[in-house]
Amino acid sequence: MEPIRSPIPLAEMEPAARPVHTAIGLPPACYTDADFYAFEKAAVFDTEWLCVGRSSQIPEPGDYFTATLLGTEPVVVVRNRDGRINVMSSICQHRAMCITAPAERPKDEWFDPPPECSGSTRNFRCPYHWWTYDLDGRLIGAPEMHQRPGFVRSEISLPQLAVEEWQGFVFCSFAADPPPLGPRLSAFDEMLANYCIKEMVTTEPEMLPMPFNWKVFAENFMDAYHSLRLHASLYDFTEADTSNETLLSGTFPPLEPGSIGIGGKGRTGFKDRGMNPTQSALFPPIATLSEDDRWNVVYLYVAPSLLIGCHSDSVHWLAVQPAGAGSSIMTSGFLFPESTTKLKLFDQLLKQHTRGIELFYDQDMPVAVASQRGMASRFAPQGPLSQQDFFRAQLAEWLIERYRAAEEAATSHG
Repeated sequence: MEPIRSPIPLAEMEPAARPVHTAIGLPPACYTDADFYAFEKAAVFDTEWLCVGRSSQIPEPGDYFTATLLGTEPVVVVRNRDGRINVMSSICQHRAMCITAPAERPKDEWFDPPPECSGSTRNFRCPYHWWTYDLDGRLIGAPEMHQRPGFVRSEISLPQLAVEEWQGFVFCSFAADPPPLGPRLSAFDEMLANYCIKEMVTTEPEMLPMPFNWKVFAENFMDAYHSLRLHASLYDFTEADTSNETLLSGTFPPLEPGSIGIGGKGRTGFKDRGMNPTQSALFPPIATLSEDDRWNVVYLYVAPSLLIGCHSDSVHWLAVQPAGAGSSIMTSGFLFPESTTKLKLFDQLLKQHTRGIELFYDQDMPVAVASQRGMASRFAPQGPLSQQDFFRAQLAEWLIERYRAAEEAATSHG
């Protein structure tokens, strides 16, 4: 693929990566322009690790689930006979049919995109012409193709993506030889150690199409500046112990060159704080947390796709994929210790837990939609950042590092 140049000069973006007290926002066109979106996909999403889900979703050989990356790349995530996880394109190498698409759909679904699905299988058979692939993507059946001179079945397979696991999350990359993921997140492994995230189990992930740029959502999720303002009606600090609270400053390690993790931890005003109007966690605290841990929350961003919020009873995870300059898709779930999921009232409590998060989304989502609309205005600013906008400055720094590398690659290519 030919290197792509940014349609927005780097000089217009560089001020967003300054220290937070002098930084300004990215140019609004970074959120709306189709040509910039094409550049950003190549510079960021074609080179980095993208989260597709949890390994616990496919515990046994033959278990699989599907996902769509970047709005146009359907993949299947499957555990093979040896227990290894493969992420491979689900595009049949005959006629580009999606091999996991249903063979038949009712009239009111004729023109819908193929749905995501999951299950267990011995192999994948394309419903169109019955080309069949094993769990490693090798072509093992192609009706009538033996009649084609020179056809060699063993030379054909589903395209494979690089795969790595971290803390029980499954990541893939379109890059041929991406830098290993784990070492780039070592600073956060210690921060997460007591949560034992790798051993947690996920609720069934839910997918939500969103009508705004992926950065709008990522910035909002990690934004400390809006929490006590937009969400003021959801907080009651009457009983809070704010004497040692550090939530708005927290512990955010400096962004190192080549890093992929942004975030940190902060002390709240509540022990066992919950994301609901009572401020109290609904489930038992994670048994491996220390007394001090139970006062903290940890918010991490494994750029560019995984957002994690850790509380004393659970972990909220969200994988965000761009689908266009002004659209994105969020896949999300909750992680719990297995013992928590066996509680008699787990399902009922989970409904309340989920609704508590939705109360925040009742405010966040309309604001994100309105922000996306505002970015298209001729009056949209590169506004000055607050001291509490430290995440936005770090994300801009992280992005511009990759934008700059892509520009240099395009220059050297001629």
